[in-house]
Amino acid sequence: MTRRRGWLPVIVGIGIGVNTARLRGRLHALDVIDLQGGDLPGEPAAERSAHTRYVLLTTPGIRLSDEQRRAATAHAHSRGLDVLDIVPARLPPGRVLDLARMVDPTTYRASRLARGRGAGFALLVDRDLLVRAGVATADRPRFHDRTEITDLTEAEMVAAVQLGKRHAAANADLAVLPGLIGPDADDGRGRLALQQAAYAWEPLLRVLPALRDGAILAGAAGSPAGAAGAFALSWLQPAVVGGRRVHVEPGALARSPITRRSIAAAQVRHAGATARELAAHRTAAAADQPADSAPAAPGRDGDTPRDPLVVSVRPDPAAVARQRPGYRADLAAGLDRFFEPTQRTCPWCGGPNISLRMRGREVAQGKPGVFRVDRCADCGHTFQNPRLNSDGLDFYYRDFYDGLGAATMEEVFGHSDEPYLARARQPIPTPRTWLDVGGGHGHFCNSARIVWPSTRFDALDIGAGIEEAARRGWVDHAHRGSFPDLAGEVKGRYDVISMFHYLEHTRDPRAELDVAATVLDPGGHLLIEVPNPDSAATRWYGSLWPGWLIPQHQHLIPAGNLVEALQERGFEVLETAFGETHQKGDPVIATYGLLQRLAPSPALPWREVDHPGRGWAARVLAIAALAPVFAAGLVVDGLSRPYLTSGTRSNAYRILARRL
Repeated sequence: MTRRRGWLPVIVGIGIGVNTARLRGRLHALDVIDLQGGDLPGEPAAERSAHTRYVLLTTPGIRLSDEQRRAATAHAHSRGLDVLDIVPARLPPGRVLDLARMVDPTTYRASRLARGRGAGFALLVDRDLLVRAGVATADRPRFHDRTEITDLTEAEMVAAVQLGKRHAAANADLAVLPGLIGPDADDGRGRLALQQAAYAWEPLLRVLPALRDGAILAGAAGSPAGAAGAFALSWLQPAVVGGRRVHVEPGALARSPITRRSIAAAQVRHAGATARELAAHRTAAAADQPADSAPAAPGRDGDTPRDPLVVSVRPDPAAVARQRPGYRADLAAGLDRFFEPTQRTCPWCGGPNISLRMRGREVAQGKPGVFRVDRCADCGHTFQNPRLNSDGLDFYYRDFYDGLGAATMEEVFGHSDEPYLARARQPIPTPRTWLDVGGGHGHFCNSARIVWPSTRFDALDIGAGIEEAARRGWVDHAHRGSFPDLAGEVKGRYDVISMFHYLEHTRDPRAELDVAATVLDPGGHLLIEVPNPDSAATRWYGSLWPGWLIPQHQHLIPAGNLVEALQERGFEVLETAFGETHQKGDPVIATYGLLQRLAPSPALPWREVDHPGRGWAARVLAIAALAPVFAAGLVVDGLSRPYLTSGTRSNAYRILARRL
């Protein structure tokens, strides 16, 4: 057995070598700031304006000379940057690897949805951006009307980098500043803050180094030379990756195997502190008293101003405690009051031949309730029956897209530009104006500018997220309200109106189509994407199919019905696309739904758990048991794609229509 494992260090060593070359290529793609470029061309007044445009944020111990700051400012200004992450020319070994692993400089600026990541020591930020983001406001004297803030914690700097990229989607970048010296050694707490933010939704990436070292040790007895070589490559990796671009001090490199333990110790301390914090808030909530760090007044988390320089990677226990009394009161009043009377006829065609298609639960958040979904035998329309009333919709939408769920949705919708670019690439003339109805947090509009850079992108939504999209600059104008209510305001103003996964949420999809027909002028285009109720995935995953999104999706419309409805309203249907409209992730999301059924989180404010410790233990065990299923889901997702993208089997479809 020992000999059989002897190949492990060799394979790992080869992997380290290949990865070292990849990471070195990344760091050597970083721009280097020209220290002689501190004098901006043009009039002196313009030069003064440029130098006062930016605010410098640094962590303690990082100091820029006047020459370095002028050069960094000139670099940012000349390249049209609103945010510049200034990378020290010398860094500790661990931070060199963190930077190279997190950021690909060749794509960072162009990728409008890329997570904000950087070295985390010094940041130049446009003053107006800080105001838009709610950082440099009059009620925040630490940041208001300042040109330099030198006391940001590691966590605050990480948040500032993320905030900067979100508010300067195409105007944020990184560059190395010659002569700037970072810390002498790796700091476990600082690296932990950086990694938590960067890998909050990719936890496996945080443990890969430990798995690598474990594999080397496991095969050391069978191949001592291979293990020694792999450890040597791992030890020297930071110096090779940094090269001449980001220097690693030899003494720090020599000590790095020891200082690596600091982050492990920081993780242990952080886990203990988190457990104590959760326990304190749980105890306080049980007594109907706020914990020390929680405001006494209950209410929606969305109503409480959030510190923009706090990284949110999980629901804040204080916010959960604030929400618990409201949810407790809602549930005590019963769930029956959230439903309208059962419909006896199809809401689409009026036919009486309706029957049960499935029953399901809300699994995304784990809120209580069982929901019935019916299907019309006459037209194939699928709908929630009985449907939720306005109070019910409020209850089940609460803390999903905003509030406690905001951080999760930010990651879900901001994972990749790819689906948004596919939606934007349509065979239409260059639009002057585009309105995205149900625009959410503006992710589509932000990414679509890559395809249509000269187009004005506005968005409409009932949620507060659309106003945040305007503050970020992701949409040019935000219309907050319902589409029917704002029809007069938007009539005749747009060449294209899009509805991406919007109609299925509405109470009356046909009424929404009526408004679109009224608002669009002849020649205007309507672009719709919705889940496909006839997809093979509905049978494979049953009530756990993500396309049901119980209970938010009230209507699932067969493609033929939607085409007919558009034609009746004066539209010419140019294309009905299935195939590549298919969305990734069904097997993995369905497995997550199963986890939510088996062992939902005991920390949720709508759940009353007598023994939270047992609840957490059950969840950990369920996650461990389902880990192979999650992994298999990734494989199944890829293997099933050719089948699901052929014919009309895809889990979604898209229609492009022109107003006649």
